[in-house]
Amino acid sequence: MIVKWYLLCDGVLQEQPSLDGWQQIISSKETENWFDIEQANPEELRSFLEQIGLHPVQIARSIDSINDPGVLSFGKTLLMEYPTSFDAEAEEPGYLTIIIDEPILVTIRHSPTSSLDGLIRDLKVKGSSPLRHLPQIVYLILDQFADLNVEAQIDIREQILRISKKMAVNPASVSANELSRLRWKVDKLVSLIENQLYCVSGLNASDNKALQEAHRKAFIQDLVSEAEIAQRGIYRLENRLNSLYNDYQTAGSDRVEKRLRVLTIVSMITLPLGLIAGLLGMNVGGLPGTTFKFGFLVVVVLMIIIGLLQYWYFKRNGWFD
Repeated sequence: MIVKWYLLCDGVLQEQPSLDGWQQIISSKETENWFDIEQANPEELRSFLEQIGLHPVQIARSIDSINDPGVLSFGKTLLMEYPTSFDAEAEEPGYLTIIIDEPILVTIRHSPTSSLDGLIRDLKVKGSSPLRHLPQIVYLILDQFADLNVEAQIDIREQILRISKKMAVNPASVSANELSRLRWKVDKLVSLIENQLYCVSGLNASDNKALQEAHRKAFIQDLVSEAEIAQRGIYRLENRLNSLYNDYQTAGSDRVEKRLRVLTIVSMITLPLGLIAGLLGMNVGGLPGTTFKFGFLVVVVLMIIIGLLQYWYFKRNGWFD
């Protein structure tokens, strides 16, 4: 288990070289602390969380391998399981468990979260936006994931635009597999944003004391607004993709219809020619032209003329359009 310990001092994060004395410092409640945990096995994680004094239900949720988005509050302690940034290649979304128990903030990474590392590097630099309290750190973490969702939506929007352009130029160049994969990405992002909205709405509705101050509450309400905007955005992309899929099906139906039309015309042209060939090919007496030495040539010319007349008729009436 890797545990990184940060103290919130003078508006910046100060990383501690080791965990020595962490229990004495948090018991004094003079400094706000952030413990960032990754690569934890269940027993190590349970032992650490028990020392913080979490409720057994919250500990069980923290170490459970099956994550469910939501907020769980017991007294002054709040636990949130939050689905992280969009990954088109992953089968399941990554989760970050966030525990607020002032003056302690605990984040437990259940999957690689490189974006969180970048945020920590920024918060450790003096001169950046000053940090005043732990809920502000939570806001920055969740806000960064919201920004990543915007990037994912922009990427999907560009993919839809590229496919739409291909559809306008050459519908046959667009494959059903291409659209199905894009639909899968959109469905995943819809699910992710809906779960994130559920989490931040639960955070906003929480009666946790650390979140009740007006300026802190404003941070959480801003997250709810961002999630709602993201939800409307991904729903619009979903509608655009559905329209694109309908256009693809229409184009496919048109291609099939044109092929069937050509086959029908060919059949109608060859039908009378086959009838003539069948009649003249009967092995019976009295067939006209059997004693005429140019009989075969006359019949062939006649069949060509009939075929050309039929082609002209169908062409004139727009059957090939």
